[in-house]
Amino acid sequence: MSSTVLQIDFIIQQLNIYVGLFICITGIIGGLLNIIIFTTLKTFRETSCGFYLTVTSIFNIGQAIFALITHILNCGFSINLTNLPWPCKIGTFLAQFCVLLSLTGMSLVTIDQFLSMTTYRHFNSVRFAHRHIVIACCVWFFHGIFIFMYWDTPAGVCTVISLGYRRYISYFYLPVILGCLPIIIMVTFSLLAFFNIRTLASRQINIIRLSRDRQLTAMTLLQVAFIVFASIPYTVYNIYDLNTVTINQEDLAHHRLIGTIIVLLYYENFAVSNLNEYFLIYN
Repeated sequence: MSSTVLQIDFIIQQLNIYVGLFICITGIIGGLLNIIIFTTLKTFRETSCGFYLTVTSIFNIGQAIFALITHILNCGFSINLTNLPWPCKIGTFLAQFCVLLSLTGMSLVTIDQFLSMTTYRHFNSVRFAHRHIVIACCVWFFHGIFIFMYWDTPAGVCTVISLGYRRYISYFYLPVILGCLPIIIMVTFSLLAFFNIRTLASRQINIIRLSRDRQLTAMTLLQVAFIVFASIPYTVYNIYDLNTVTINQEDLAHHRLIGTIIVLLYYENFAVSNLNEYFLIYN
């Protein structure tokens, strides 16, 4: 193995240990602070948007625990927790379930914010929010069942063993479910909510409601911006990684380094989202 490859591998290891642990710790702390805020402050506790943000924070923490910690242990400390079939299947299922519920929660937040400023604001009730989250949990739970059939560890590496399921991940799950669909929903409705809040500001609107809507809209816009910024390179990289075979060792090392940076940026998205909500509320 060349010295260049060894140097790159050392950089990758250090990035995963120090940057990864920093992202994990700040993400978990920020998520816990969000949960405390959204469940204790009456301003947010009694709103559907506050409920969606609470659920999103819970699954952001889950993403840090089930996906990021596993990634840090594997790539930073060479401790592979998914080299056996059932840990591989369960870990992949939990990581996928959490990221899909997090993206669903944020999509529902943007839709909720838009509806709260229209004549359809009667749909913005906590009762409806509970139903939407239960439905989303059921949908993504059944979606994840295929992981138990098509993920395994044929050579001690947790990977997809079905060509058909690999194609589904490459051509639909990554680009659509994890990429384009939530991004389009979040960007569209967050922008609509932003334009609506500017219209409401010129009307005779309850000052408390207007202040709350401004806070929630600001949180939503900033969080959506980070999600878009982190999701696009992550989605593109994963599609490329699933469909590319590289033999040259130095090319593989550079590929791993790029992948590490992109993956950590993607996880940073969840941590930053949690911290953004906390600081925006208290500023």
